[in-house]
Amino acid sequence: MESASASGVSGAGDGLEARRNQRALRLLFATGAIILALGLGWSLFFFSQGAGLVALTEAALALLGIAVILAARLRHVRVASWMAFLGLFAFVCLFSARLDVHTGDIPRTTHLFLLVLAGAAHHVFRSERAWLRYGCVCLFLGAFVVFAAMPEGVPARYAIPDELRRVGIWINLLTVVACLLVVMHLQESDSAAHRALHRSLRDALAARRFVLFYQPQIDAGGRIVGAEALLRWNDPKRGLVPPAEFVQAAEDTGFILPLGQWVLAEACRQLQVWEADPRLRDVRLSVNVSGLQLRQPDFAAQVLETLARTEVAPERLALELTESVLVHDVAEAAASMRALGVAGVRLSLDDFGTGYASLSSLRRLPFSELKIDRAFVAEVVRDAHAASITRNLLQLGIDLGLDVIAEGIEDDAQFAFLQGQGCQLFQGYLFGRPMPVAAFETLVRDAVPAPARAFT
Repeated sequence: MESASASGVSGAGDGLEARRNQRALRLLFATGAIILALGLGWSLFFFSQGAGLVALTEAALALLGIAVILAARLRHVRVASWMAFLGLFAFVCLFSARLDVHTGDIPRTTHLFLLVLAGAAHHVFRSERAWLRYGCVCLFLGAFVVFAAMPEGVPARYAIPDELRRVGIWINLLTVVACLLVVMHLQESDSAAHRALHRSLRDALAARRFVLFYQPQIDAGGRIVGAEALLRWNDPKRGLVPPAEFVQAAEDTGFILPLGQWVLAEACRQLQVWEADPRLRDVRLSVNVSGLQLRQPDFAAQVLETLARTEVAPERLALELTESVLVHDVAEAAASMRALGVAGVRLSLDDFGTGYASLSSLRRLPFSELKIDRAFVAEVVRDAHAASITRNLLQLGIDLGLDVIAEGIEDDAQFAFLQGQGCQLFQGYLFGRPMPVAAFETLVRDAVPAPARAFT
């Protein structure tokens, strides 16, 4: 991966994710402010009407709004989201069951907000696991059905009197309708943006507007022994677009499959070109691979067919997989990974140390290389904890007989520390930013001495 921006075909959604988080933060601030305003407004109203318990309940809603705002201010998007949804769910259920009791004169309306929560959860939690996302939706809709099907009841001691509920029924209904319209608008705008981006990506691939940039990988002696191939979209209007702007959408729409196939073919074609140059024929290329690609039954066959067609030695190609693949896709991917490993293709575990990979997976699967995540590398000089983790990750790779490459190196102090710990392979802005192929070739040719074959 690149040291301070986006990576190649997979795991390159940092920029897009950052923008989603920014939009989510704004939405959470607005949600918290609305909850706070509603809680305070209704609390004052019920207090003025002598309904003290109801006023306290609404005050609790206001406190929830404050908590959501504080969590959003601290940029804890996931915490703020779950706090808002679960807090509102508990509040609506309690209010509907005990305070807003359905009578012959006035129907219950508070439970209608459960429809809003269900629709919003389906939109907001689209990045969560499917069972969690749809579990929340089913929970909210199930509670709605329960309250909607309840017969008329006898108001409890602290239930809101019908004369006060007549004031709130219209406000509740109008608020529910407005919230549903907002949720529908958000979902439609996101879908429209995805469709437009998918069309643009399809047209860009047909018009050959994608290009690979190359970031050097060096050994402990400072020799360039490889590079990571990083995707760029050469858009006529926006110029070179980094993958953070489009790869996640490509994953979501399935376009990552033809795009990933193009990246693989282009990388192998470039390796074939370099075969004729004594200075470049030993350079290895790393290519990012997504979980969706790995799940294809014929993925290994695609890779091997591309290598055979371009007459490239398998050991010159490395496929980088993120640790999350080992959680979500390992069962489907294991057969392809083993077939590629047997053929000599190198498999690299990217973002190593972020917490997904298990030792059993590392032992069972034919990895050749581990890439220590740049989050640890960035702090090795300033943070003793990060330094200790990095040392342990390096030792683990050595014990497993794997090459270990540290990515994201941006200054000499980080480089010196990693060298001192026995690291042999390095990547980062200190050695070169991602560059066009001509610039990379010049960089390698100008290196003295010419790089010897470092990977066997």
